[in-house]
Amino acid sequence: MANTGTSPIILWDTLKLSAEPLRGRCDILVVANVKVHERGQKRSDEYRINFELNRHHGLVAYDTEVMESAGADGPHWRYSGRRDLVVVVKDRFLTTQLYTHVAGQLGWTHNPSVEPVSAPLDP
Repeated sequence: MANTGTSPIILWDTLKLSAEPLRGRCDILVVANVKVHERGQKRSDEYRINFELNRHHGLVAYDTEVMESAGADGPHWRYSGRRDLVVVVKDRFLTTQLYTHVAGQLGWTHNPSVEPVSAPLDP
């Protein structure tokens, strides 16, 4: 896992979220794309974060990738291991209407009638 030593600056206006209920396991699968700026760098990095939430166990699985520019093949995704980004994006997701909607579909909340909102979602 990467440890940056400083807090990243997450560009929340670039956050794109999608989520789906995994009914067989009663989990929620979340996919997030977000740009992150590290102090002292001139450019922002784009991350793709996948994580799975369980009502009783919280964060049960995650995968974080960062986009790298490549040669003639164009950009590609490389494993990052940035758990710090997973945690802050997960916390942000838990405040969205998308979470309320998907959690309602799984019976986690009492108000499943909340309509989904198109991404990107801000609380």
